[in-house]
Amino acid sequence: MQKSEETSQIDWHSGFAGGLNLSLKDYLQDIEISREVQLTKVPIRMDCLILKKKDDVLIDNDLGRGFRGHNIIEYKNPDDELNIDVVWKTIGYAGIYKSSGRYVNEIPAEELTISIVRTRKPVKLFSDVEKSCGKVIREQDGVYRIEGIISVPLRIVVLNEVSDPKLLALKVMKKNADENDIREFIKETAKYSAPGDKQDADAVIQVCAKANTDVFEKMKGDETMCEALREIMADVIADDLKAAENNGELKTLYSLVHDGLLDINEAAKRANMTLEAFKEGLSAAYSK
Repeated sequence: MQKSEETSQIDWHSGFAGGLNLSLKDYLQDIEISREVQLTKVPIRMDCLILKKKDDVLIDNDLGRGFRGHNIIEYKNPDDELNIDVVWKTIGYAGIYKSSGRYVNEIPAEELTISIVRTRKPVKLFSDVEKSCGKVIREQDGVYRIEGIISVPLRIVVLNEVSDPKLLALKVMKKNADENDIREFIKETAKYSAPGDKQDADAVIQVCAKANTDVFEKMKGDETMCEALREIMADVIADDLKAAENNGELKTLYSLVHDGLLDINEAAKRANMTLEAFKEGLSAAYSK
């Protein structure tokens, strides 16, 4: 299956990293999340590694329930295939990671888990597993455990089926995401004040917006949603404005106004243009 030109430009993994942080934000004092963990001198990288800092910490959501000390996360974006070879590749990451300790068995197998996160249910994979090498057990909505391949807990998390509201940041990162989910996510994250949380929310929204342009076009007429988006992206907008002013670039200002993130009067002022001239430029920029 070929990736569409539009979705191939979406930075799904950065969005997933932000969504993962937000999904586990209540536990960030007790865990450590690392991205693209290099496993060998020749770069082989896992998508994410989550280390629990305390044995007695319970991650009480559908993604983290069952986490042990060392938790390997592989994310497959909506255009990626998930087949038995991908599963074995992820198991291989776990094996390399386990063997990378400073001494023998520093990372015990009984302290490992593997989770593969995906939007859609991998029906063919589950069928292949059942036919050849193991069992697929549904633990709860959207969470399936594969047994019979390895002794380390191996789970497939299907975001389309997960109902846990704490994973909303991950659920909205797909094409044709539920509009109510998107609106709920924007309302919730608009309340965030910590810079890190706002950056993570912005990473998710960047992906969500590119994958669901129709929903975001509709929300341009909703002042409540526009205000919430402006609040979430305030720091990013400020950086973009500074760059636009420093570089004399109108394109960034046009984009911010077009996306409903900056008042047109303020944009014209920043561009040192009359409102009429700015409107003409904006119209010309988006009529091409």
